Amino acid sequence: MSGDIRLVRVLVGCYPSTWRHRYGEEYAQLLCDMQVHRRPRLVVDSLLGAVRAHGGALMSVRSPLALPVWSAALFTAAGLGFAKLAEDFPGIAPTAHTAMAIASAVALLALAAAAAPAAAVIVRGRANGTGKYVAAPLVAVAAWCAVAWIVTAVATGHGARSGPNAAAFAVLVAAGLGVLAATAWAATRVLRRVPAAGPARLRSAAVTATAVGMAAATTAVLAWGLGVRTADPAAFAGNQGFVATPFVSSWLAVLIALAAATVLSGVAARRHPTA
Repeated sequence: MSGDIRLVRVLVGCYPSTWRHRYGEEYAQLLCDMQVHRRPRLVVDSLLGAVRAHGGALMSVRSPLALPVWSAALFTAAGLGFAKLAEDFPGIAPTAHTAMAIASAVALLALAAAAAPAAAVIVRGRANGTGKYVAAPLVAVAAWCAVAWIVTAVATGHGARSGPNAAAFAVLVAAGLGVLAATAWAATRVLRRVPAAGPARLRSAAVTATAVGMAAATTAVLAWGLGVRTADPAAFAGNQGFVATPFVSSWLAVLIALAAATVLSGVAARRHPTA
């Protein structure tokens, strides 16, 4: 084959394994024939195609709960961010804060209900080969604890707004996101082995309830931020966000993440009509 074989292998490797098994050789030959190493636009198009291919895999019929699981991971990360952000504003917009907590509980409990039949199948030993995936979140949590111990030791003795402390916070956040991603990945892999467990109507209703709960939580966080603006305009315009960053940017980041999780969950709900 002509062209930069290493680049071709990297590009083809970005696609899901099922896609590679079916189209990999032909696509690799096509990229070589088109001299992809001399065409940056083609490289970008190939990477975008890989993203779309992975998105299609997440929403495949083989794993009906994959997309809700990933939306729950993003939602959880945003929820933890909101909890951290709200620590500096006790007593402000308590109704919105309570609504956020209740809506979050509804969303996550609904998703747990949707996954419960599959979990029962796994516990009964009817889904072989899932043990290694169940262990993934445990390993990720253990790794996070080790990272937390190290960065805490490094940051000890430095000011709250110092560079080492900010770096430690960023590392902890990145590691925490890694734990959530590992958990979502493991859950997706497990659920693919028991994709049709449980009544379809129960699963559809639970996924819909998850989307509704996430939408309510997103609305509550929006109302909470506006409540902060009304109750304490100086703090709203100040630097009481994450690691002494502007509050508005931190609030908007949480809000956007919650909205993205809600959209993903809504897409999943539309793909599982109750009728």
